[in-house]
Amino acid sequence: MASKRKKINLKAKEGFVLILVLWILAILVLLGVGVGTTTSVDQRLVSYQRDRLMALYLAKAGYFRALVEIEGDRTLQVDSYLDLWAHNPEAFGGATLGEGSFTVSYPLPGEDGSGGVVYGVADEDRKVNINTASKAVLARLPGMTEEIAQSLLDWRDKHSGDRPFKLLEELLLVEGMTDEVFQALQPFITIYTDGKVNLNTAPREVLKALEMGEGLVNKISRFRRGLDDVRGTKDDQSFTSLGGAEQQLNAFDSLSPQEAAQLTNLITQNRLKVTSSFFRIHSKGTVRDGKIIRSVEGIVQRGTGASRSLALLSWHEY
Repeated sequence: MASKRKKINLKAKEGFVLILVLWILAILVLLGVGVGTTTSVDQRLVSYQRDRLMALYLAKAGYFRALVEIEGDRTLQVDSYLDLWAHNPEAFGGATLGEGSFTVSYPLPGEDGSGGVVYGVADEDRKVNINTASKAVLARLPGMTEEIAQSLLDWRDKHSGDRPFKLLEELLLVEGMTDEVFQALQPFITIYTDGKVNLNTAPREVLKALEMGEGLVNKISRFRRGLDDVRGTKDDQSFTSLGGAEQQLNAFDSLSPQEAAQLTNLITQNRLKVTSSFFRIHSKGTVRDGKIIRSVEGIVQRGTGASRSLALLSWHEY
């Protein structure tokens, strides 16, 4: 009887050990699956962060390529859409670099928006400087009213200095300013520049804000696009000097006495120019066929000396 009980106890112990081993194996399998899943997630996170970093440096590569084009521009007396920094699809339109690409571009706003996206750099001198513009000019910009323009002047009076507005977004603190008005206004304004507007690059909305009539604005726009009336083609033209602007326009499309007077008044009032000194560079880097995108935006000022060196004024990464 004792031997039988011993055999039964041994079998029971063996069964318990087997069950225990099976449980241990099950736990180890679950732990292995968990570790494997965690490792896989970690690998995907590392890969994602690596690709985001790569996209950022691609965007920076586009920014530095733009700097090269701006610094390399040797047409010292004229800046226009004809310059390689302003319109250069070959250099800026999805340039491949390593495992990704970069694009330097800006949208054509407002009435010029039918042209879509321009592969190049936008000069700030095409815009109205909200730190120096008159109430009349401000009130004629898209979305603006005389009341908001007056509130803007009141802000400038309270924050006197070389640059009352340090950021465009400060406009949202002005009485009467709404998000809707700000979005309509933003493409046409700047806080940089000397207050003069580049006749070669200013959009229609800015030219109209300067009190140019529809007829004169149309003729300037057609002159810049050339005979084919298409932006970005070989026959595009630019004003080579303010002194010869009226003559150039008359040779292309005769001005009426009123249009000639409007242009002459703006020139004599020192409100126009044909060069630019401030540039907004927006560069986008992409990897994984555009699934991961990083962007940078820098605003630079080009010096007037022989070296024409560039100074960074503003920088954003996102």
